[in-house]
Amino acid sequence: MLEVNEEYFDKITETFYLLLRGERPSVIELPKDYPDNELKQVVSYINKFIVEFNINTEFMYSLSRGELDYDPPKSKMLGVQSFKNLQASLRHLTWKTQQIANGDFTQRVDFIGDFSEAFNTMTQQLEQAFTDIENANAELALKNKQITSSIRYAQRIQLAILPSKSKLDQTLGNYFIIYYPKDIVSGDFYWLTQVEDKIFLAVVDCTGHGVPGAFLSMIANTLLTKIVNEHQIFDPAKILEQLHIGIRTVLQQETSEAREGMDVCLCQIDKTIVKFAGANRPLFHCSQKELTQIKGDRKSIGGLQKEEQRIFTSHEISVQTGDTLYLSTDGMVDQQNPIGKKFGSKQLKLVLQDIASKTVDEQKEILLTKFLDHKQQESQRDDVTLMGIQF
Repeated sequence: MLEVNEEYFDKITETFYLLLRGERPSVIELPKDYPDNELKQVVSYINKFIVEFNINTEFMYSLSRGELDYDPPKSKMLGVQSFKNLQASLRHLTWKTQQIANGDFTQRVDFIGDFSEAFNTMTQQLEQAFTDIENANAELALKNKQITSSIRYAQRIQLAILPSKSKLDQTLGNYFIIYYPKDIVSGDFYWLTQVEDKIFLAVVDCTGHGVPGAFLSMIANTLLTKIVNEHQIFDPAKILEQLHIGIRTVLQQETSEAREGMDVCLCQIDKTIVKFAGANRPLFHCSQKELTQIKGDRKSIGGLQKEEQRIFTSHEISVQTGDTLYLSTDGMVDQQNPIGKKFGSKQLKLVLQDIASKTVDEQKEILLTKFLDHKQQESQRDDVTLMGIQF
């Protein structure tokens, strides 16, 4: 009869105890000179089972972690075969999911029981949603095209109200204009008219930009022409006062919450005498390489009015041959670079002082280069208008 040391039975019992507790047992060590008998054969099979069990367990753990590229063991154990089949199904499901992500909604699955029905329903819903989105995008693209076309037509109308190049050439002589709308249409505009020997010139920055600003610019353009040409009001301060009244009347700001308005730099040029009035905008005058800033009133045209009557101030300066006047909106000085730093009034004044003696074409080129170098790839914040007149 086979006699067995009780120690080895304890090791066998401990091995199965650990397996049932979900732990990984180690192989059972027998002495090298242990005789070939039934116990040694049993321990040999148990050790083979332990090795294969540990390998299979690592495979199943990897599968539970979603590591589908893990090479499956070559085990023929029934449970392991089921996990191999599951891994193959999940790999195939992953491939089908990638195809769906690439737009192929014809993919279906039929190998994961109840999950297949849910997956196929989801795919059909995705296909329908994708179709709906495509249709919506096509409709939006058409509407966007129509809106853009309308705005571009509005741009033609807005450009038509600006002084023509021939009129500017004939009236001003040496001048340049930087006119950079943020959008297709602009809330900035420049205005010019002449009555006998008096030239009236303005650069105007309306509230907002784009379509709302463009509508307001057309109202302001019409009012300026009416005030000067029809009502024969020539003093710049009085012109701004009447423009303020006109804007508040047209927009019914006495009785509504409308706060739209504009900032204006307005000049009357009569040979060597320039009269200036500003609503939140200055006039720059460069003479003999010295730049002077004539400040406008800190009041806007239109919008909220707390005082009984809005009054502006006229300033008078003399100009001589070689002098340059600059009228601008705040679009250039407020433009930020990629790190959030503005172009700034200080830099603008330094550049103007430096370039004032150059030709108007050279001045425009330098200013544009400075502005674009500062802006780099940063989006434009506002409409930009700057006009220079050289005497």
